[in-house]
Formats: sequence, C-alpha cells, structure tokens
Amino acid sequence: MSFMIAHVDADSFFASVLERLDPGLKGEPLLALGMGGGCVIAASYAAKAKGVRTGMRLKDALQLCPHAVCRASDFNETSIASHQIEAIIQDHCPIIEQMSIDEWFLDLTSLVGGVPFDPYLWARDLQSEILKMTSLSVSIGIAPTKILSKMAGEYKKPAGVTVLEKRDLEKFLSDRPAAAIPGIGKARQKHSEKRKWVTAWDFANADRCTVVQLFGRPGADLQRELLGERLSRVEEDDRPPQSISRCRSFRKTARNDQLWAHIMQHLSYTVLKMRKQKLACRGISVWLREGYDSHSGTNFRLPQLSDTEEVIAPFVRKCFSRIQKKGIAYTQAGLCLWDLAAKTTTQFSLFQSPHDTMRDESLQKSLDQLRVQYGREVVVRGSALAVNEPHEKHLDFSML
Repeated sequence: MSFMIAHVDADSFFASVLERLDPGLKGEPLLALGMGGGCVIAASYAAKAKGVRTGMRLKDALQLCPHAVCRASDFNETSIASHQIEAIIQDHCPIIEQMSIDEWFLDLTSLVGGVPFDPYLWARDLQSEILKMTSLSVSIGIAPTKILSKMAGEYKKPAGVTVLEKRDLEKFLSDRPAAAIPGIGKARQKHSEKRKWVTAWDFANADRCTVVQLFGRPGADLQRELLGERLSRVEEDDRPPQSISRCRSFRKTARNDQLWAHIMQHLSYTVLKMRKQKLACRGISVWLREGYDSHSGTNFRLPQLSDTEEVIAPFVRKCFSRIQKKGIAYTQAGLCLWDLAAKTTTQFSLFQSPHDTMRDESLQKSLDQLRVQYGREVVVRGSALAVNEPHEKHLDFSML
C-alpha cells in the first residue's frame, strides 16, 4: 500500500470531557462554553442534532435548543485528556503531528513494517484502546494526503473510521459538498457556488488557472492533494516534546498504597525519559479513573524547572491527595510532566538548600545510570513495590 496518513480527531472534545467528569450528562443536549460563557466551543451530538454548531453565540444556540445544559468548559481536565490521548497515539505510531488540543496527524509509513495490511482494523484497535483508557471516543480518517485524511475522519463522526485509497476518491469526493473541504471558507464557498462547483470532486477537477486566479497558489495545491498527490508531510516536531506522560489500567482497587505505587512507577518512567532528552518540567498532571467513564485529575505548576524524582515527588503526592477518595476503587492511574524545557545547569531553589539540591541531582544521576544499563526495574522505590505483590527480588529504594 502507498503512503498513507491517519487523522485522529476527538469527538465533541470539550463537551465529551464534561460528560466524563459528570456521567449524568451523557445523552443530554450539552453546551460547553468558552471563557466568559458567551460562546459555544463544543456541543454534544444531542445538541448538534438541534442545529447547534461550534462557535455559535450562546444566545443563538439556546434559541435552537432551549433545554440545553450549559456548562463552563474545564480547561484543566481537557489538558489532561489531551495528554492521555496523545500518550496512547505515541505508543502506536512513531511520527505524529499535533494540530490542536484534540486532533493529530500520524505518518503510517513510520510504523514497524510500514502501512498496516488492514488500515481499518489498525484504526479500530487504536480507537478501542483510546476509548478503553480515556472513556473518550475519536474518529479516524486514513488517506494518501492530510486534506483527504481530515475529510475522511469527519465523514462518519462520531466514533467513525474511514479509509480512502486513490481508487475511492471520485466516489468519496462526489458525495461531499465543496464546503466540506478544509480551507474553503465562506468567501471561497461563494466563489465555488457561483461557478457551480457543488461537490468536492467538482472543485478538485475545476480549471486550474481559474482556481489559482480566485484562491491563489494554495488553491491549486488543495486540488492536487484532493486528487491524492501528497504535498505536505506529517511534520515531526524537531523541538523538544512539550510533555511526557504515562498511564496504565489495572484491576479495580481502592488500596491507597497500590494506587500510589502506580503513580510512583510512572514518575520513575517519565523522569528517566525526560532526563535522557536533557529536559526538565514546570508542571505536572495526575489522574485516576474510577470505573468505566468517571475520571478525576488535577494539574500543578511547579515553583521552578525541575528534573529529579526527589523534587517532583512531593508535588505529585499533593496532586494525588487532592483527587484520591478514600474507599473509592479505581482502574487507572496516570501522570504527565509538561511545559518541558532544556536544562543546562542544576537549578537551585529558594525552598531547598544547595547541599540538598546537589544531593538529589547526584542520586538521580546514579539512578539514571543503573536504569539505563540494567533496566528500569533494577532500582525500585519502596513506595512503588505494592504494584507487583508478591514481587521479585530487586533493590529497594524507599522514598515517601
């Protein structure tokens, strides 16, 4: 199979995150509001069925759907959810490009063995894992170009999967209006309607000189991509990653020590990965999943750039204590280090003596060397042992 790009798009992301926080909202016409509350930034599919659209004024949305539930978007929780989805995508595909907080392009040729033999089944597996791990649905489009993969992803929302090969393009584009092409705004749509370019296929095959005259060179490039010619690649960001995260599901447990042990394992994993890239973080996120569709999480901004487990762990403990409820059984724990930046020298803190800072750095370097040489499990914090009871013999490094 030739070059293929996947587009992953979370369905009604801001509204779905609110439903995840409050499962009682599922099935209700829900409006997720932006800052100030005057604009709808996402609507549930029950609200969309009434004609509500993203970007609509709240006043206009309520005229269409007067019984809608209106909630302020939870930007803290959407950030956590985005990190969760991206962590899963990264496990499936080496080269990804995040386009926004809720959509990603994936270069399927970067997979081991290249493009999957059955891209549809591959996409369904990814979709199922994201739903299982985050309780959020995504739609996936796979096609030879970015434009086509995005259109394919939007074709069967929500929770749809559409795979397009070049032989499918005429049928698919003939079924889509010209307005469905990304980049065809209201002004361009008027030009299209005036020239009777009704479908996306009409636009793709329109006279090239006329398209360039009306839309400039980008219009001609758009035509070429619609016809399956790849002009833009999935751009793997050369900048340092903005976040590093890890989450794992497990059998339901209410044991505080087991939950904390999972978080501590995640801390060791993410800190080692971060330090390998000579990075440090300014923020952390911690989340727990309760049952199938209920999550709780929190973010915390660190007082300074940090890259050792000793320094970060107390703040992780604070976050964990905020969200963990006694007697509640959880099935997943996750941790994210975010706002990453290059670390060139040891950062001294107003809240810790230089001697303690240098001790923590020396300890972390020793841990890094042992784990790189012998594997992450060779040195385990005592507080992380409860994950694998009974456990095999290894060095017991106790903390907290």
